[in-house]
Amino acid sequence: MPAIKILYFPLPGRAEPARLALAVGGIAFEDERISGADWASKVKPTVAPRQMPLMYVDGEAIGQSGAQMKYAAKLASVDGKPLYPTDALEALKVDEFCDIVAETFGPLGSTFSITDEAEKAAARTALVAEDGGITKWLVFVNDLLGKSSSGFAVGDSFTLADICTFTWLQPLKAGWLDGMPKDCLDKYANICKHAEKIANLPQVKNYYKDATGVHAVFKA
Repeated sequence: MPAIKILYFPLPGRAEPARLALAVGGIAFEDERISGADWASKVKPTVAPRQMPLMYVDGEAIGQSGAQMKYAAKLASVDGKPLYPTDALEALKVDEFCDIVAETFGPLGSTFSITDEAEKAAARTALVAEDGGITKWLVFVNDLLGKSSSGFAVGDSFTLADICTFTWLQPLKAGWLDGMPKDCLDKYANICKHAEKIANLPQVKNYYKDATGVHAVFKA
């Protein structure tokens, strides 16, 4: 097994799917979390134009979080089943589900460039309003999860699709984003039910049992 390190800020963000995939698969990795200042002054000049998160595999820096999480999921299995399906069609469905959930990043990402704090908070609140930019994707994900007979996002086992849904949506309610209501997911019954299921999987529950800060939102 290669030596793996994930380098990112002390937040879930786009690094969390790869972190969780490796952790639940029992794959050892170094989880280095650095400040924005250290990234800008010490790391970015050596890897540009790559951005965070970075995955180092046997010392080689690899960018692009989508590639990183798929690599991690291809290495990992839970209860004898791979996190990334070997069947091409099932893998396609997993990729689609992850990409659908990732659509929430676009509207949210645009708020980080707003300099006025009150305006930023108002913009984030609006994203989860009835006609908000994130709402339509939450509705879609909620509907898709409602069609699952297994409780998992795709198929009948835990996959990368579940990891993306769990790690990308739950932080919305963690309170670290000014203006994002902590109850923003409450009305999506299937998303909430799915989150409870994933949080209570033994491997996931063990990984987050001592989580603090924003990561505490993943605790069962």
